[in-house]
Amino acid sequence: MKQTIKVFILFFVIAAFAFIPPKHSIVGKWRTSENDGTHNYISFTSGGTFNYQDLNGKTIHKGKYKYFNDTFSISDDDCGAGYWARYKLTFLGTDSVSFAVIEDSCSGRENDINGAGLRRLKRK
Repeated sequence: MKQTIKVFILFFVIAAFAFIPPKHSIVGKWRTSENDGTHNYISFTSGGTFNYQDLNGKTIHKGKYKYFNDTFSISDDDCGAGYWARYKLTFLGTDSVSFAVIEDSCSGRENDINGAGLRRLKRK
């Protein structure tokens, strides 16, 4: 009887952890794929800032971001530092993400981000 209870408890604990979704982090360096086939890089810091650079390291955009649950909010210098847009962020495994607009009236940013994807760069 005690053995059966131990097996049941073990099974319950394993099953409970099997249904807990993994925690994802946007922090780190990511590679973009542009519509013209080129690649750029974006880095997200743990302090809530980002820096978007071309292949030569020249900053294209910079600003702030927030990430909570599946909502990614962004404010950048080009669209106005005080204006925040919201996107649904979907992790595809641990090394890829995609964005879908929730709210963004800055058309240039929305065209760049909505439907875009990023691939995490592997650490060396």
